[in-house]
Amino acid sequence: MISEKYGIVTGASRGLGKAIAEELAREGYDVIITYNRNAKKCEEVREQLMKEFGVHVECYKLAVQNEEEVVQFRKWAEGHMGTNLHVLVNNAGIYVNQPSDTINTKEFCDVVDVNVKGTFFMNRYFVDMMKENHYGKIINLCSAVGLRAAAGSIAYASSKFAVRGMTQAMAIDLGQYNIQVNAIAPGAHKTDMYLDAVKIDPALMETRTKSCPLQRAGEVSEMYHIVRYFIASDFITGQVVSMNGGTTMV
Repeated sequence: MISEKYGIVTGASRGLGKAIAEELAREGYDVIITYNRNAKKCEEVREQLMKEFGVHVECYKLAVQNEEEVVQFRKWAEGHMGTNLHVLVNNAGIYVNQPSDTINTKEFCDVVDVNVKGTFFMNRYFVDMMKENHYGKIINLCSAVGLRAAAGSIAYASSKFAVRGMTQAMAIDLGQYNIQVNAIAPGAHKTDMYLDAVKIDPALMETRTKSCPLQRAGEVSEMYHIVRYFIASDFITGQVVSMNGGTTMV
């Protein structure tokens, strides 16, 4: 099916990625959602979006840190959906919590490979569609930890600070093609990952929540508003919006 307009959301089988794909579908975009491991969850998201919003949705298995896989995905996307790519959301990422003095090389490099190289590969190989159309919205997922590091975040903070820099550099380079590049830097939200962490250490998670001025974690659905803003505005680029309940200002 060749689409009149579509978006791509990487890592969208659950959590914030799913919420982002949901918002694109709500706004009338056909969507490609990628996953790395859980095909069943991706298919469930696909069926939900098609049923609720009447758009066309495709699932694609992708390891964003693998350049050759991204190249093949680029060919597949054009063949199945066409060149009217309006929105690219680089959400796929991984997290490791290890202090600077104990983290091993593989852990650090894995995080950088997925979060930095994966974001770069997706942008590098899909931006030509937007350049040809003289239109596009790119949203990179950063993190509140990409604004202010936290204990044990050397790998994750390094990767997300890099994504911030990438966002600004791309915004400068691509503005001449009417492509806006922005980043979302979420704080703690009630994703599967967050709820699993609560089960492991409820006292720690409560302490973190109480240190936030709003004293709660964000709802996944609160992602809708930021995504809607970025895809609706044609005069914002190179910016990072962080919904984190005020965590980074205290």
